[in-house]
Amino acid sequence: MMKKSLIFSGLMLYLVYVILPVVLIILGSFGEKWFGTLFPQGFTLQWYKDLFSRSMYIRALRMSIIVGGLSVIINSFVGICTAYTVSVFGKRWLKSLVNFLVLLPVAIPPVVMGLGLIQAFNWPSFSWVGTTKLLLGAHLVYTLPFMLKPIVANFELIDWKTMEEAGLSLGASWPLLVRKVLIPNVIPGIISGALMTFSMSLGEFQLAVMVTGSATQTYPVVLYQAFYVSTGFACAATVLLVAISIFSLIGLLILGKLFGFSTSEMTIGGV
Repeated sequence: MMKKSLIFSGLMLYLVYVILPVVLIILGSFGEKWFGTLFPQGFTLQWYKDLFSRSMYIRALRMSIIVGGLSVIINSFVGICTAYTVSVFGKRWLKSLVNFLVLLPVAIPPVVMGLGLIQAFNWPSFSWVGTTKLLLGAHLVYTLPFMLKPIVANFELIDWKTMEEAGLSLGASWPLLVRKVLIPNVIPGIISGALMTFSMSLGEFQLAVMVTGSATQTYPVVLYQAFYVSTGFACAATVLLVAISIFSLIGLLILGKLFGFSTSEMTIGGV
């Protein structure tokens, strides 16, 4: 009885705090007006027409996608190199140090990280505040743990050090081992990490609002400003962000299927 009650309570919390808000936002994006009622009234596509006609929102969306994509590409390379180093030179102190340094950005509140970046890169003769370089650097540091963790987990599963020694002793070249053995085995971790990295970068607000300028604003920053336009417009802008996240998830899952991996394999070590 207790177990059923806990399951029911968990499902209700999920419905109320996850499903219901998303449903209401979708309904609100098509409603003519929404004030003082549980559900929006009327039906209109005007909010979407307004959204796609405003260059500021399209520019911010493009910026978010570019920064998210670059974060995935760069952190994939960093993640593989770091996981390889930890796997081959598997000293306990090295693993502990890497875990500490990588998880540090998760432990530090984004507002603290943002203030630190502003102080570090804002000088009278030199300033990156408001530039794409600082925005990308902030997102790389912020999202690295979500890329590194599943890749390291995959390295631990395949015991790369032993496989590398066995392959080299049998006459295989190191590039061949990387291409035929390493990459295929860590692809599930890369896909899982790519999904988390892109999603976290796409939705990141606190860092972006502190380090961006008018020309480098990301979509979550202008999305926050959309609530001052109207509720319907803000809902339409939010639905677009949710849709991109869902399509990214579907695309990565399809990519994983093409490589012959199941969903469970792609979430090994995931967050």
